[in-house]
Amino acid sequence: MDRDLIVKLLCVSFVAAIMLPFGSLAFPFLSGLLTGPQFLAIEAIVGASLGFGISSALT
Repeated sequence: MDRDLIVKLLCVSFVAAIMLPFGSLAFPFLSGLLTGPQFLAIEAIVGASLGFGISSALT
């Protein structure tokens, strides 16, 4: 595998490991506005974007 791909996957998994527990803490505040799948989709997009942003900064 390519080194850049490995760095990107590691950064995305690192951000996801942080966002998943803390994202659920924010869910009670957003429950009136979003349903479960909507919140999970937004959380996944933000996590992946942050992970790829971090990996771009590292490489």
